[in-house]
Formats: sequence, structure tokens, C-alpha cells
Amino acid sequence: MSATTLRTQPRLSIEHLFERYHTGWEAKNPGFIASTHSEDTLFWLHDGSEPIKGREALRRYCIATFEAYDFSQEMGRRLFGADHWVFEWTMVLPLTDKEGAPFTARVEMLDVVTVNKAGEVTRKDVFMNGDQSRAAFARAGIAIEGGIRA
Repeated sequence: MSATTLRTQPRLSIEHLFERYHTGWEAKNPGFIASTHSEDTLFWLHDGSEPIKGREALRRYCIATFEAYDFSQEMGRRLFGADHWVFEWTMVLPLTDKEGAPFTARVEMLDVVTVNKAGEVTRKDVFMNGDQSRAAFARAGIAIEGGIRA
């Protein structure tokens, strides 16, 4: 494909990029998720931990996260701009409390995602409801000092 052909192909809409990206998260496919990010991407779960920098580091982070937590997503509002989207969602996470009884944690989440002209995610900031996450992880006996890490 020539450079001219690349320039004349229509750019995917931000809504289409979101749907494609979200499919990777629903499928829990670390390789696909990472492939939708730029090489120098920044992924930051604002839970007290440091940001993940780079596509390969993000892929490894996703592998560890999906191995540690079997969460699903309930979709909420989606707001689209020219080069970004904001996505409200609820993490639904089956856990076991300290006495061994199962329970389902529900934590409100907010993603702010920036996309470059090539359609790659260059930055994703994930914000979680602190009260809900602290309560759920405390009930399950999971320490979250310095962030929730797999």
C-alpha cells in the first residue's frame, strides 16, 4: 500500500475505535488490547500506583490483571470528542470475603482515553470509585496500599 493510499483512506470514527478497543477488553485479550495502543502509550489506573509506560508493559500488565481478577464490565455513558472518549462503566468483580463467603463487588469506573491520528490509544487514565474499591477489597482481605496490582 502506498503512502498516497494510506493518506486517502478514511479515518475510523472515534466511536468505531472505541467499539474495537472495548471488544478487546471484553474478550480479555492482552495482545489485542496492547496492539490498539501506541508504542509509547501511557496507561494509568489512578489507584495510587505508578503509570504503565509502553505497549509491551501494558500487555504484561493486562495478562497479570486478567489472571488475578475475573471482572466484567457494565457499560454506562460514552462521550466522544475528535481525539478522545470518556467512558463510564461499572466493574463487576466476584470475590470471596475473609470468612470464605462469595460476594460480588461493584465499583464505578471512569476511563479517559486519548487517540492519535493513526487511531492508536496514546493515553488511558482509569479512575475508580475509591470508597467502593476500598470497601470491596478490604472485605476480601486484599491489601491495596500503593495501588491494586495483580
